[in-house]
Amino acid sequence: MISRCVTAALCLLGPLTCVLHAASINGEATFISFLVPGAIRGTYPLSINAAMTVTGYFIPSSAGPSAFVRAQDGTITVFGVPKASSTIPISINAAGTITGIYELTPYDSHCFLRYADGHIINCDPPAAQGESYVRVSAVSINDFGEIAGNYVANNQTYFFTRTSDGVYKTQVSFATLTEPSAINASGSVAGFATDDNGSYIGFVVHPDGYSVTFSVPLPPPTDPGCVAATIPDGINAAGAIAGWYYNRCAQVNRGFVRSPEGVLTLWDSPGVIFGESPLAFGIFAPHWISIDAAGDITGSYIDMSGLEHGFVRNVYGTITGFDPPEGTYTNPTSINDSGMITGFYEYKSGGLTVGFIRVP
Repeated sequence: MISRCVTAALCLLGPLTCVLHAASINGEATFISFLVPGAIRGTYPLSINAAMTVTGYFIPSSAGPSAFVRAQDGTITVFGVPKASSTIPISINAAGTITGIYELTPYDSHCFLRYADGHIINCDPPAAQGESYVRVSAVSINDFGEIAGNYVANNQTYFFTRTSDGVYKTQVSFATLTEPSAINASGSVAGFATDDNGSYIGFVVHPDGYSVTFSVPLPPPTDPGCVAATIPDGINAAGAIAGWYYNRCAQVNRGFVRSPEGVLTLWDSPGVIFGESPLAFGIFAPHWISIDAAGDITGSYIDMSGLEHGFVRNVYGTITGFDPPEGTYTNPTSINDSGMITGFYEYKSGGLTVGFIRVP
């Protein structure tokens, strides 16, 4: 009989795909671990669609991040935007259309769309086209092909949406920073922004242009170092928003769900919530909270020893932490509407970053 440890090693050294099993709150969860061929420095899945297709990036030994898409049958296709020094897919929809960021030079990043047939186009909004040293980011695509992203102009960050037929709409900008996080099936966009006091607030903008800002009630900052933040990361088809919030001085770090009616429910994970942060966000170590159609939420938390683990919170509020077998530093990044989760973890025996799919 082959032990779990040896099996996991064979996964990484053999066909680069393997099925592992571990307990979950609903019985048994199946973990599929995989590496992109040539991923000497790690494989980082960022999004999973309804067909169980996963996209993300990997880092070869000497070049910048390169993109991949993994089909349900385990077939991995590597791609990149021509002439780009790096290509980072961020989101994939049911049709297999992928959006994300590519970089030509430092401080010169752009939006791309890759269709399921492999055709890639630029999707920069008109306001950012033709400018030098542009910073454009696409962050989310829904099943109707609508994308949400942002760009920097005149030291101000704006967010935009683009329809499937190429119609752009530049949305409102809140103070100096406006960061969309996700777009749902109806075209509503959730994200975070700075307010007049320099704190971070959540927002949701609907297709008709109606927008709402909101914050988790927290004590006001007592000095400039006491940053308060409400950070929405995901929005589902019904309009429920999931995210996290913190107050540095009060040492508050918790999760929240905002119902479509605007009701906030606050919750704790088994450790410190680790979500996307405007203060500590890096493209090479994304940490996001994701929500599916049923209201299940996934993300990561840090325990007392400093180790990172994945978690799932169901719609009833029950939270379960998880790690793939032989894995540590687990970082879920996306959940689809069937409850399948993708993300990455560090392989215990070698320290290599490996991609996973968790099937409930």
